[in-house]
Amino acid sequence: MSSRPGLAPYYLPLQFQPLQAYLSRGLSPARWAEEQFAVSVSSGAGGGQERARRELEVVATLDRLPIQVKDVMRGLIDQLHLDPGGTFSPGTLATWDRGILRVNVDWPDLGPVTQLSRHPTLRRRLLVSTLVHECGHALVEDPRGGVSLRDYVRLVAAGGWLPRPTEDHWPYLAGNDSLDQLEAHYLERLRAIDPRWDPGLPLRDVRQPGPAALDWQLAQHPSGPDCPLHRGQSLRLQPASKIALSIMAEARGAAGLAARSGLSADELKSTLTRRPSVSPYAEDEPCETLAEIFRCLQLEHPARGLPALEEGWRLLISPWREAELQLGPRAAALPHSRPRLAVLVRSRS
Repeated sequence: MSSRPGLAPYYLPLQFQPLQAYLSRGLSPARWAEEQFAVSVSSGAGGGQERARRELEVVATLDRLPIQVKDVMRGLIDQLHLDPGGTFSPGTLATWDRGILRVNVDWPDLGPVTQLSRHPTLRRRLLVSTLVHECGHALVEDPRGGVSLRDYVRLVAAGGWLPRPTEDHWPYLAGNDSLDQLEAHYLERLRAIDPRWDPGLPLRDVRQPGPAALDWQLAQHPSGPDCPLHRGQSLRLQPASKIALSIMAEARGAAGLAARSGLSADELKSTLTRRPSVSPYAEDEPCETLAEIFRCLQLEHPARGLPALEEGWRLLISPWREAELQLGPRAAALPHSRPRLAVLVRSRS
C-alpha cells in the first residue's frame, strides 16, 4: 500500500473570525481576508456598484468554505485576484497557480452560469464549489508535501485512468487488479520515460520535472511552461469510460479488441468498470481528477464506496484530521493581525 501520510503541513490550529464581525465595524472584506486568511485581495475588474457587489460576494464565499478548505486557503493561497472575464480562457470561472487564485468576476456572463445569476443560493453554491476545487489543486501541488508523486499517481489510478488495452494490456490481466500493483506499474513506466521522477517527493519539488510534464507523460495533455518542448513519450492514459465508449464505437467492439490485445472479454469488462470516475469533470485531465476528489469529499458528503474517494479520504483528508486531533482545540481567532503560519514537519511512518 502507498505510504501513510503524516501531518498536513498547512494546518494551523487557529479559529476564523466571521466576515460579519468586520463588516459590522465598517471594515473592508479585503482587510478580513488579509487578517484571517493571510490572503491579499486585489482587483483588476474596474469600478461600479454592480462590480463591487460581485467582488463582495466572491470574498464572502471564503466565509462559507468547509473548515479544512479554509485552512488550505490560509496556508497555501497567497493572493486572491478578482479579474474581468476577458482575462480568462472562455468558460473559465477560476484558476489557481503557484499560490495565486484568480476569480472571474464576470461569471454571470458565462453561458452555463447565466441562468444562475437570478438564483442567489445556486450562485453561492457554484462559487463555493469552484473555490473548493481550486483549493484541491493547491493542496495537491503544495511543494512542502501536499501529496507525494506516488500518492498522486495512486489517486489517478483510483480515479479510473487506464491505458488503451492494445497499447498496454498489463493492467487488464487477471491478477493485476489491485491498486498497489497499478500504482507501481504506472510509476515504473513514468521512471522509464524520465528517471528524474522520484515517487517520494512532492510533485512541485524543484527536483521533479514538474506538473505539466506529468500531465503529458501520464495522458498526453500538453500544457504549461514546464512541459518539455519535444514532449516525448507518454503512458497515454484515458478515463475508463472514454475507453469503453471508443470500444463500443469500433466495428468489432469489445470482442475484437480483446482478441487483438490478448485479453478475454471478461478481463476487459472487469477492468473498465472496476474504478468509476467521481465526476465528469474529473475525466478532463489527471490533475482535475485529484481536485474533483477533494471537492466531492468536502461538499457532497458521499458514501466513501468509490475507490477514488476511499483513497482521497486517506491521502487528502486524514493528514489534516490527524493534525487537528494531535494539536488539540483551536485557539481563538486573531483580530486585526495577520496569522503566523506554522509549517509542521511532515513525517512518514
